[in-house]
Amino acid sequence: MDFKRSGVSRRLFVFAIGMAALFLSCPSQPEEANPVSFGTIANATPNKRRLLRYLKDNYGKRVISGQMDTSWTTNTSMDMIARVFADTGKYPAIKGFDFIQLSLPHDKGGEQTNEAIEWWNGENNGETLVEGAHGIVTFCWHWKIGPDQQFYTEDTDFRIPYRDGSLDTSSPDFTLIKNDLETVAERLQELADLDIPVLWRPLHEASGGWFWWGASGPGAYKALWAYIYDYLVNTKRLHNLIWVWNGQNAAWFPDAATVDIAGTDVYPNPPQNFSSQSTRFGETLMMVPDRNRIVALTENGAIPDPDACMRDNAMWSWFMTWNDGYGSTPNQTREDNFWTGDWHNTLSHKQKVYNHDLVITLDELPDLSKSPLE
Repeated sequence: MDFKRSGVSRRLFVFAIGMAALFLSCPSQPEEANPVSFGTIANATPNKRRLLRYLKDNYGKRVISGQMDTSWTTNTSMDMIARVFADTGKYPAIKGFDFIQLSLPHDKGGEQTNEAIEWWNGENNGETLVEGAHGIVTFCWHWKIGPDQQFYTEDTDFRIPYRDGSLDTSSPDFTLIKNDLETVAERLQELADLDIPVLWRPLHEASGGWFWWGASGPGAYKALWAYIYDYLVNTKRLHNLIWVWNGQNAAWFPDAATVDIAGTDVYPNPPQNFSSQSTRFGETLMMVPDRNRIVALTENGAIPDPDACMRDNAMWSWFMTWNDGYGSTPNQTREDNFWTGDWHNTLSHKQKVYNHDLVITLDELPDLSKSPLE
């Protein structure tokens, strides 16, 4: 997600241009019951297996609600979950986190990890929201790296060290990558120790090219994805991670054995487009070689209308509304407020979505630490 430093309209324009080149057919969601598989289930922890089964059982039937946290500040100063509840009387089932502040001296990666543990325990900002519930956790990573500590391609000269078809492990830049991954692994290990499953979405929106991990093409990207997977899974033994690929172009799809879910990010322009986004759903499914992965709306501005999703056979596994802009206040309408106000989602639409029979909220989740294993 672009943090609107250069304006929301610029971000949406880039998305529109990037996706306009895709003219793939849009198959309907498969009719047979749960015709999906996962790439990383073999060594999955018990709670990861439980969550995967839950995602599979609901896929095509209902959509799981999600709301992105504000990773640059604390819950006490901007509580996105409280804002959702104030508008709808419901809590999202998934809360999104970001390791964007991980490598800075004032590391907020630890704060995000602590909030994720709290969310898994059905709590937020020190308050129990739903007794006995386990909120679903997802993490992305706006990866600030190098001396500039930036992630936009235009703001840093850092690129994936790639030579002769593979990562250049002798490069000083590779050392920086490895050091950051070690820090991320330490944070994720805190969640693994508690068997908290994580919808893990690294290297997102790569094919757009606006982040450094997408600036060197699909070959370098897939090599880095493979290394990250090998390091976190085989070296660090983090088997609680559910791998969500969000490359947004078929040429960037990595080894299917390292992918559990295919995601895409949609920010309609103009806003308040509550269509099902069925074209994007079909395009994302077609990017998967065997068309056998769950498809999720991993970031969104406007939330698709659940009735339209069902009608159009575009039942996203979940949606993840982006957070509000820095310093915003409740009920304030402005372009970088993706929840608050009426710019992207009207109050009536938000209330319809969160109280819809097709949408799963926190109070409807089963105990994901006790439900049967697959």
